[in-house]
Parts: sequence; structure tokens; C-alpha cells
Amino acid sequence: MNSNPHILVAHKKSAYEKLVLEEHDESVARLISEDDISVRRLKRSHEAHTRSLDNISEHLSSCGIRFDKCFRGDVVETSGYDLVVTVGGDGTVLDLSHRITHTPLLAINSDPESSIGYFCAGTADDFPELLSRTIEARWEPFELRRFHTTINNETSSVPVLNDVLISHSNPAAVSHYLLTVDENEPEEQRSSGIWVSTPAGSTAAIRSAGGYVLPLDSKRLQFLVREPYPMRSHTYHFLKGIRPLGERFEVISKMHDGRIFVDGPHISYPFSIGDVVAIDADAPPLVMYGLDERRRTAE
Repeated sequence: MNSNPHILVAHKKSAYEKLVLEEHDESVARLISEDDISVRRLKRSHEAHTRSLDNISEHLSSCGIRFDKCFRGDVVETSGYDLVVTVGGDGTVLDLSHRITHTPLLAINSDPESSIGYFCAGTADDFPELLSRTIEARWEPFELRRFHTTINNETSSVPVLNDVLISHSNPAAVSHYLLTVDENEPEEQRSSGIWVSTPAGSTAAIRSAGGYVLPLDSKRLQFLVREPYPMRSHTYHFLKGIRPLGERFEVISKMHDGRIFVDGPHISYPFSIGDVVAIDADAPPLVMYGLDERRRTAE
């Protein structure tokens, strides 16, 4: 890496900052003043995150390193930087990953007491050493495989780092579709939807739903049908599986109000009757420093 890198520090906003300081939500402020159990950690988490962000900024300034700092939602382009440092948790990494093509990323967990950090290399206390190792090339980054989704043969999604949920737009409604795996005949299914995950995403929702943790360097995707609804006409054969990335995997919608959710609730696409969604393995990898398989497999 460039010995005088230009770094982008992209950070989350805490729930306290958004709800109390920006939106002036009186009901939340009242609950905090009453020390209600539902919001007991909000302010403490905000203070921990703020300290982490300040410490990282102060260290970069003291080292004379050029850096820009902004809220993650304001990031548009990262190609002009040598390194992106995220300050938050895994949600911040997911958000930024959709706007990163080639720039390497170093993730810092700003509040390890309450924030999940599978993708994070360490905390703000670790940052000086992690940054030195990165700039001095004392460790190698890891390339995380991603995929795109296509709808009706057109690339529709940002690069998927974790997973895709294909389902009805209403979580209480039945998802109805035809699933094709490899060269098999389409299988009609009714369920609560289908999870499709990358190797990196195998520790996320699909694991909670009963899936398996895949090695980060796996060249496979994993799918899992949520809460399949038994059909009298036939037996399901494709309820879960681990398949080669690049193998045919298609879903045809039989829903008027279907939806495709990418890496969580914030990015989604309509999936109407007759639409065909497929997995396209030709997506650039996300280059990350400090990934550790041991964090992913620990219970």
C-alpha cells in the first residue's frame, strides 16, 4: 500500500444520535430519562461509538495521514482512496460494501459490547497496530466472494456480500414460486421465502434458519427454504443445499407482490408474477483486512 495513503473513514450513526439528537423523538427521550429497559443501552452505546470514532480520527491526525470522514450513507464513490476504514459493526461493512469495487477495507467495531463484528478486524484500541500492519503490508488482505442477482436477465443488484431473501413483500404472506437448481426441472414451492447466501454470509440469517457455516474461501453458495408449506401434489426435493457458484440457480415468481431483499432490509427489488431471478457469480470480490475464521465459528 502507498506509504502515504488517502483514507476514507466511514462511520455509522448510533440509534441515540438518529432518534434523539436528530429526530428529537420525545417518546424515546422520555424512555431514556425513565431508564426504561427497552432503551437502557442506547446512550451508552452512542458514547462508546463516539469515543471510538474520535480516537481513530485523532490517531490519523497525529500520524499526519490524509483522511476524510463521513457518515456511511453519504459515501458515493471510494475509488479515489487507498483504504476505507469503517467504524461501526457488520451493518456498516454491508452498507459500504455495495459502493466498493476494488478499494480495500479495514473494519473497526466501535461498540463491541453490543455490536456484532464478524467482519471487524478489531476495536478502536487495536486501530493503531492494525493500521500500521496494513500500511506496511505486514499482512495480506482477503478477497471475499460476492455475487449479483439478475432479474429477467438484467443485473439488478449491488454486489451481494451476505445474502439475498426472495419472498413475498409481506412477511405474513405465503411465498409462491418455482425453483430451478442446476439442470433439474423447476420445483413449485410455497414457503416463507428462500435465503441464498455467499460463504461470508453463511454466519448470518441462513445460519440462524438452520444452514451451515462455509469457509470464507469457499467457491459455493448456500440456499435454504424458510418454513416450507407441504403440498399434497408432490414432495419437495430442494429445501436446502450448497452448490457451486456459477451453477444455474433460478426462481420464477408466482406472486403479484414478491420482493428480493439484498443484504438486509434497505435494498430491495420488486419480484412480480413471471419475473425470473438468477444468481450471477461474476461480481468483484470485496478486499478486506483482518478477517478471522475463528470469530465466525465460535458459538
